[in-house]
Amino acid sequence: MAEREKKFIPQNEKLKIEIFNWLFWQASTQGPFTGQYSHFLLHAPKESMEARDYGVARFGMEVQRICSVLDKHLENKEYMVGGEYSIADIAIFPWFQFLRKDYLKVFGVDAIKFLSINEKYPNLVKWADRIFERPAVQRGIKVCSSEDPRVQEK
Repeated sequence: MAEREKKFIPQNEKLKIEIFNWLFWQASTQGPFTGQYSHFLLHAPKESMEARDYGVARFGMEVQRICSVLDKHLENKEYMVGGEYSIADIAIFPWFQFLRKDYLKVFGVDAIKFLSINEKYPNLVKWADRIFERPAVQRGIKVCSSEDPRVQEK
């Protein structure tokens, strides 16, 4: 859709390839490992504390490595690729945003403190703050939240 509409994706082939690399990385690394961390942290059976703690430690370390990759990549950059907001930013942002804001809001778990996000990943935090401030992102977050009357609670 981004290619068809010529929005959020550069026409420059080299930059387009870089965008797709980040999209593949997000789908194969950031999403699955962050999801596994979330599962063990929030949903693993409390009666299996040893397995739960192992999963939180194992996938928590992997999430920190992923955050480190992003933080290094974003050094001296406003956006993921080519200095413009793109589908790479759109795909990566929600996973990081959930770590730093929504765990606490939804589950009462302070993942940001547990993973030392603010202290360890300043470039990533600045990037996420920049993305978060975009009016369209604000509208999207509101529409996907229970604060929007169109979202029905079950």
